[in-house]
Amino acid sequence: MSSIWSYRWKRLPNGVLSKYKSRLCVNGKEQSFGRDYWETYAPVAAWPTIRLLLYLSTILNLHTRQVDYTSAFPQADLDVPVYMRVPQGWYVDSSGKLAQHNNSKYQDTTHYLKLKKNLYGCKQAARNWFKMLSAGLRAEGFIQSTTDSCLFLRNDCIIVVYVDDCLFFAPTASTTDSVITALSKNFKLKDEGDVSAFLGVQIRKHPVSKTISFTQPGLIDQLLRDLRVTEASVGKDTPVDSILHPDPDGPERTESWNYRSAIGKLNYLANHTRPDISMAVHQCARFCTAPKALHELAVKRIVRYLLATKTQGLLLRPNRSFTLDMFVDADFAGRWHKEFSHLRESVLSRTGYVVTFCGCPISWASKLQSEIALSTTESEYIALSTATRELLPLRRVLHDILTHSFIHLPTHTSDSIHSSSFCSTIRPSTIFEDNSACIVLATSESNFKPRTKHISLKFHHFQDQIRSGNLRILKVESAENWADIFTKPLGRLKFEYLRRLIMGW
Repeated sequence: MSSIWSYRWKRLPNGVLSKYKSRLCVNGKEQSFGRDYWETYAPVAAWPTIRLLLYLSTILNLHTRQVDYTSAFPQADLDVPVYMRVPQGWYVDSSGKLAQHNNSKYQDTTHYLKLKKNLYGCKQAARNWFKMLSAGLRAEGFIQSTTDSCLFLRNDCIIVVYVDDCLFFAPTASTTDSVITALSKNFKLKDEGDVSAFLGVQIRKHPVSKTISFTQPGLIDQLLRDLRVTEASVGKDTPVDSILHPDPDGPERTESWNYRSAIGKLNYLANHTRPDISMAVHQCARFCTAPKALHELAVKRIVRYLLATKTQGLLLRPNRSFTLDMFVDADFAGRWHKEFSHLRESVLSRTGYVVTFCGCPISWASKLQSEIALSTTESEYIALSTATRELLPLRRVLHDILTHSFIHLPTHTSDSIHSSSFCSTIRPSTIFEDNSACIVLATSESNFKPRTKHISLKFHHFQDQIRSGNLRILKVESAENWADIFTKPLGRLKFEYLRRLIMGW
């Protein structure tokens, strides 16, 4: 394979330049499936798992540490022989050693290098690294979670893995030190101290007030620069004011910034620290292929809303309920418009939900339903089914943590975290739903009424969990339903009220 030099600037979450990086990589595009590689999948930790552990560390005063594995992929062995052309500007001299050529564009075409280690660029590089790292952690006595394969548990320490970045959680600093010392015997790693910045997210924990914040000011500044929105621009109170539709005959875009790139950055922001823009970003993302001026203005409105709130993010104070709960809502055929009634997507309903742990959001989504609902009840029921597919795996993750780690929760919320009265079972999750007919349909023993028998059986998958007592559904007023912010454009007062409940400001 050819060799490629990769260069990048690495920045901190606040946008400050951290360092310059360069890597010699191989050109993985030249590999052929079935000959040079087979499996390539390598998992990464889910952000809901990361948030769950960070909330627990805030409440239980756990010691946290961040570790970065230095040049991670080349630490692993290759699973098949790989040969690389000599890098441009270098050659193999008469003694068989690499030497730098006077001409930086010189290409040695008579020699090839056999790689001893797993170099960046190989299709299977990430998989080889994860297999090596997970084997090393298991050798140290860690148990791999069956639900999140990047969560490793031991009776004195918890590790979350995201490629080469790891978060450590332990009751004492000495425990973390001993684990890092043991791992450093087989891995090259760098101890980066307490968790302050992870994957572009700035994390601040306040031990006295028991609060934690997640912000991405650097990414917001990038968006402001990309879209040429200055400090003198007028900010917006809400990120969205209307439902977007295709506009094939409308005016073309007038600005040159990259629409798809802006959507990518907004998606990353919405999924990590700004759930308040999720609905607005999702509907703009549907028009990446051929955006018009109408869609361009909608994206700029989101960015102008961020201009007015760019220092904000998730500002949370976890309570001691230690329960996984969920708010869910649906907007029945909210996209319908007579001008676009011939389009199937115009009658799709929108699902919105937010899963909370200790009263703080750990997972949220705003998405269109894939099936056409025939009533408000049906759209709410489909949303309920979709949302529980996120809630149930998170319950299994929490079960793994309580079963295989040092964390045990108080039997009652009023108990001290230092009390001897602990439990290792998960408390029932409460699902807050604002549609009474949906609740009846979900909790009734005989679901197949004449008006609902056509609903596919896959939407009843969570009823066993309701009957066993693991899930319970409660009626909540629409005005208090957190998920309402993910389903439709809201007025300023209601939007700000729900934002304060979800995000703390």
